[in-house]
Amino acid sequence: MTIGTSLEVRIKELEAIANACRVDIIRMLTEAGSGHPGGSLSAIDVIVALFFYKMRHDPAQPDDPGRDRFVLSKGHCVAALYATLARAGYFPKEQLLTYRKLGSPLQGHPDRLRFSLMEGSTGSLGQG
Repeated sequence: MTIGTSLEVRIKELEAIANACRVDIIRMLTEAGSGHPGGSLSAIDVIVALFFYKMRHDPAQPDDPGRDRFVLSKGHCVAALYATLARAGYFPKEQLLTYRKLGSPLQGHPDRLRFSLMEGSTGSLGQG
């Protein structure tokens, strides 16, 4: 197999993951009855490429001090990050349907106090 073919296969895999995450995002927002679909849908390709291709991380060791960190400045697109984290194995995909519900760690903006997988609490104005 040539390098080009291998890269083409990897790109197709990343595209498939991103498309599955898009479905998860729409389901999350529909179940919640609110959210920001545009930001999440437009950011999903970059987030998936980072988590599934570039970043060093391990769902079995989420607090590994040697892991790469991801801070989501654009807090309105947190649904994309939640979908990616679930697909990566950090928490059960079924938990995505608790997005924006009372008591859920999956809030409408990244909240480190409610969800330890967030590297920081950020909002819509790019505090990251």
